[in-house]
Amino acid sequence: NEAKESPQDTNNDSPGDDEYEVEERRVLTRLENFVPHHEGWSDLCFDYLTKLVSVLCGEPMVLYKEKLNIKPAGGSGFAPHLDSPSLRVALGSDGPQHFVTVMVAIDDMTVRNGCLRVVKGPYTEENHVEVILPKEDGNPDGDGRAGAIPEEIASKLEFEDVVVKGGTVAVFGGWVPHRSAVNMSPFPRRAVFLTYNPAREGNCRQKYYNRMKELRDGWRTDVRLAGRAKEMSEDERLEMEALASVPK
Repeated sequence: NEAKESPQDTNNDSPGDDEYEVEERRVLTRLENFVPHHEGWSDLCFDYLTKLVSVLCGEPMVLYKEKLNIKPAGGSGFAPHLDSPSLRVALGSDGPQHFVTVMVAIDDMTVRNGCLRVVKGPYTEENHVEVILPKEDGNPDGDGRAGAIPEEIASKLEFEDVVVKGGTVAVFGGWVPHRSAVNMSPFPRRAVFLTYNPAREGNCRQKYYNRMKELRDGWRTDVRLAGRAKEMSEDERLEMEALASVPK
């Protein structure tokens, strides 16, 4: 969602006395599970980038999941988090346990438009920052998602801006703290984030999306059954709208 302010005509010509009307509208901000349905992205992700990540990791890798983040002008950023804890939730011990994230910048990424920010360091499962335990039966894309970094810890970390040109590829491990800020520019900022896992841990991409659909549908059902639809907070309402925009 984004708000647009429209000045209204007034009879008062005094500066600062203009009236504004806030208009709310839904805006698509994320796409998932699109790679097999687009020839160009399919070739890039299943071939070139798979080979690139495999060389970097020293072993064959396979695509686990993907998402296109379309951060509109004024769009919010992502809170500080780690990827690996959340990526393990869907399939648990039956799925991959090790992950690498590949970012493909579509547009130039700048500080103003809310570029990716990371913390450098030798982060591993044995050496990672503290994370918040997810809320039991919570929203799988919100408070039920693992990997969030407490603010008191995040505030002490030195996040560095990843300022790059469109077309740049950046790779980081699943235990690297990262975040992004609000897009303060007048234009959208698009980037694709791909997750790869070692081939020895299985090719679980479709299994992951099937399970996430079950978790998301189950959460929506629980919310309705609990009679909370009319009592949801504004954040929960917006979250449900965002989830509804994810292609099935």
